[in-house]
Amino acid sequence: MKSIYLDASIPSAFCEKSQLERRKITRKWWNNEISRYEVLVSRLTIEEIEALKTKEKREAILSLIQDFPVLENSPLAERVAKKYIEKKIIPPNAFNDALHLAIAVVNKKDILLSWDFAHLVNSKVERKVNAYNLISGYSRIRIVSPQDLMKEAD
Repeated sequence: MKSIYLDASIPSAFCEKSQLERRKITRKWWNNEISRYEVLVSRLTIEEIEALKTKEKREAILSLIQDFPVLENSPLAERVAKKYIEKKIIPPNAFNDALHLAIAVVNKKDILLSWDFAHLVNSKVERKVNAYNLISGYSRIRIVSPQDLMKEAD
């Protein structure tokens, strides 16, 4: 069974009220596909959700992920995240995105699932990350959106 790391954008999209298409796709993946994977989140994912100002939304999102195993942030993941920024794979203003990626990589997860097209879900970023990972002794990772993942499964 492949493992999937969820950044905060995935459970957030499940509860999204403004981006209806994203919510529809996320719910379809969640309801029909999630059982095919070992799904994990991180302390960072939880912290980002806990920072939401709307209590009702925050609690709804946290309830979605409450039963998933939680990966802790580690000094190694922080060093790898800094390398992704240093190597210009992830921009300096997106440290949390680099950290999500690094947490998934150092914990040898197969897939990072995200709706972050700006910094993560992008074939150029995936190629650069995996090139860095290869020369640095880390495993490959797929970085995809729920929509892309469902297309691949068909």
